[in-house]
Amino acid sequence: MAAGADVAGSRQPSSLRRRLLSWILLPLLGLIAVNAYVGYGNAVQAANEAYDRSLYLAARTLAEELEWRDGRLQIDVLRAAGYLFENHTGSRLFYKVTTAQGQLLAGDAALPDPPARQEASVKFFALVQFDDGVYLRQPVRLAQLTHVLESAGMPDPLVRVVVAETMEARRQLIQHILRDTLGSQGLMLLLAAVLVVWGVQRGIRPLEPFRLQLANKADDDFAPIHPPDLPRELQPLIETLNGYLARLGRLIDIRKRFLDNVAHQLRTPLTALKTQLTLAQRNPEPAQAQALLQAAHRTTDDAVRLTEQLLAMTRAEHAHELHTAEMVELVALARQVTQEHLLRAHTRGDDLGLEALVDRCEVQGIALLLHEAISNLIDNAIHHGEAGRTRITVRVGQRWVEVEDNGPGIAEKHQPHVFERFYRAAPAGLPGTGLGLAIVREIAQQHGARVTIRSPVQDGRGTAVRVAWD
Repeated sequence: MAAGADVAGSRQPSSLRRRLLSWILLPLLGLIAVNAYVGYGNAVQAANEAYDRSLYLAARTLAEELEWRDGRLQIDVLRAAGYLFENHTGSRLFYKVTTAQGQLLAGDAALPDPPARQEASVKFFALVQFDDGVYLRQPVRLAQLTHVLESAGMPDPLVRVVVAETMEARRQLIQHILRDTLGSQGLMLLLAAVLVVWGVQRGIRPLEPFRLQLANKADDDFAPIHPPDLPRELQPLIETLNGYLARLGRLIDIRKRFLDNVAHQLRTPLTALKTQLTLAQRNPEPAQAQALLQAAHRTTDDAVRLTEQLLAMTRAEHAHELHTAEMVELVALARQVTQEHLLRAHTRGDDLGLEALVDRCEVQGIALLLHEAISNLIDNAIHHGEAGRTRITVRVGQRWVEVEDNGPGIAEKHQPHVFERFYRAAPAGLPGTGLGLAIVREIAQQHGARVTIRSPVQDGRGTAVRVAWD
């Protein structure tokens, strides 16, 4: 089973040239076969029309040689036969003459009569009828002429002259017509195959510069490729490939920037963590070792929080490439985020609540990122507030959401910079990453919103950060 799968997987795909030849030549062969069938019928009709005229003349000649003498039908066969044999083209002729009632008057009695029809298949004269028959076990063409013997003294002057002709000459003409027709069509089919091969070669020639450009691109080069003289039919393929290159370049850039940020920002906490663990291991005093382990635990928490915020920043920067926008209801989203932070706030003794000024507020956006923005604002307020004395309000209005706290506030000199990455306005002793508000601003920009800050809010304290849609 596996061997069969390997053979099927290694099978080479058919070439474009072979596919085009199949798609063009096979239908052409079918059309030629149909045309040959129709052409055969036309050739038979053309041969019959050509030779039936001669057959009619032969019957007419015999009829004109008929005489009624001495109470008997007389015919000058030599003179009639001489005319017929001088004009035949390789076929043999037979005849018979009968009365209207079928009584044989002259000729071969075994010669068949054409079947009675209301209309003749071919008409050169009103009283002639043509048809196919069999005589002496070979096919023949029959012509029956109704003739009137004037002044014959017969009770019924009508006689029927039947002339039969074998099919050799007609077959030769039919074969000649078919050979000419099929020969020309076969030549046309051969020329079509040559033109298809030549056309495919010329048609795919512009792909060679494209292949060379793609083969010579550097590993970090994701610029679009625009080969010259590209056929219009191949434009969608090239545009799709260029779009894929652009998306691939952006995704690799996301990974690169994330790895650069992680490598730069995590180096310090990881170094501190290693030092703290080493000192705790070597310190013989249990109290000091416990303090070092607690410090290592806080350092680990800071490293985890930094990693999470770096991931959040990366998602925010490339939101439209990784997610699809939809209608987001801000009141329900703010209520969900507030409930997720209640346990942490109550554990610290802080007051966290939601104030909805509208029943519903829908905006176009990405729920995951808006959740991240509100969560970062609440996390900042809890992180920078004094435990047990901080009051935080999540407020939703008409096309805006804000988080207000009664913390120490942000100095005026720091406010223009707090939305920059890794900028920290908090005192040196307070841990932090400097990414919370930068993430909020990036998410706001991705959603076409603007973010503003007010500090102080009341009595020289407090901060309110609002994300609003125009």
